[in-house]
Amino acid sequence: MTIGWMAKLVHFVSLESRRESNSWHKVTLVRVVKSFSMCVQDLMDSWIDSGDAIAALDVYKAVVGPMEPNVILAVIDCRDAIAGKFSVEFIRPYSVPTTALDFLALQRRGPLDLQDLADSDYLKSAAIPALIEVIHNKRPSFTKGNATFESCKIIYEQLLIPQKSSVGRGEWCILLSKIDLLLAEVPKFHAEGFDLCILQLLTEGASQKEIAAKMDLSYRTIEHRIERLKARIGAKNLQHLVALWITSNL
Repeated sequence: MTIGWMAKLVHFVSLESRRESNSWHKVTLVRVVKSFSMCVQDLMDSWIDSGDAIAALDVYKAVVGPMEPNVILAVIDCRDAIAGKFSVEFIRPYSVPTTALDFLALQRRGPLDLQDLADSDYLKSAAIPALIEVIHNKRPSFTKGNATFESCKIIYEQLLIPQKSSVGRGEWCILLSKIDLLLAEVPKFHAEGFDLCILQLLTEGASQKEIAAKMDLSYRTIEHRIERLKARIGAKNLQHLVALWITSNL
């Protein structure tokens, strides 16, 4: 009896030890993904500690590692006298699956000149002025904003960091950007009367039955009007309808 009890105890302790060991190994394998704000802080600290005319890698290595899929890390070569010929190399590409804009194909092309981007209006109104300002001031710039790029509306946050240079301008800028929202641009979609009420309630999460009850209309009437709205704007489903309506009014 005593030997059997002791054997069971030893077996139990052995199992518990194995469980603890396995749990410890699982914890050590977890990949820590840095938040965008943490990346901004680490990149700024690295730039502050950097010396004059240092390589871009020596600055951005502070944030190389797992990041959120909507974060972009890139180095912009600013040595050319013409801003349109500045080239961009993506270190950490945008990787959120989307059909609105083929970011992956754009980033796979390797280093590309700004002037090779199809959207010249975006370059002239947003990208190039921001770069020139940072290079001229020789100071980092953090901005939040929205822009239209290749028929997509983008809401973003971005940090631009120039190379420190006591003589002349820096040769590179580091771009750290987070795309908060990416939506395909659609024509202005005007709704009024019942349709406006339906769309408003859909954005609030109401079901078709709830909309019918609130508007004192039949379920079939609401269903029919929603199908007409979807056909009118080219929406694939209810979620797509709401997204397109919101986008068209931004």
